[in-house]
Amino acid sequence: MEINLTSIGLGIAILFIIYLLGRSHGRTKSSDIPTDLIDLYKQVQNLPLRVLQTVQGSINPQKGKMAELLTYAELRYDYDRIIPLGWPIDFIGVKNGERVDFIEVKSGSSYILTEEEKHIKNLVQSGKVYFRLIKVTEEEISQFVSAQKREE
Repeated sequence: MEINLTSIGLGIAILFIIYLLGRSHGRTKSSDIPTDLIDLYKQVQNLPLRVLQTVQGSINPQKGKMAELLTYAELRYDYDRIIPLGWPIDFIGVKNGERVDFIEVKSGSSYILTEEEKHIKNLVQSGKVYFRLIKVTEEEISQFVSAQKREE
């Protein structure tokens, strides 16, 4: 099981890098691409076919996740910080001094928001979004750690 999860993670990373290299092809010279990306791309090309097929087989059922990954690559140019959440909203985009956006990615013909996504959208549109600061003291942390140790 751990190998499959590792393969999926490796596959996503590989596809992300290949996507970025493909996007930069034609717009930039190869000397503009960081050498560590070029080296990684070359290593991907040398992976055994069986490994690549395993990665591809693990990813194909997760086209939605791939859409999110590709969208993340695009969004990083629009925001100063992208915070992946995954569920129920895919990302939060922060453009310093301008705005904070809740971002939901839909792929294929599925553009319908879930009930929870609709609820969040309505809260945002009605201005019911707040910044909340929670302070935790050292004493509270110590008490929590002590309680956890007693439970073990």
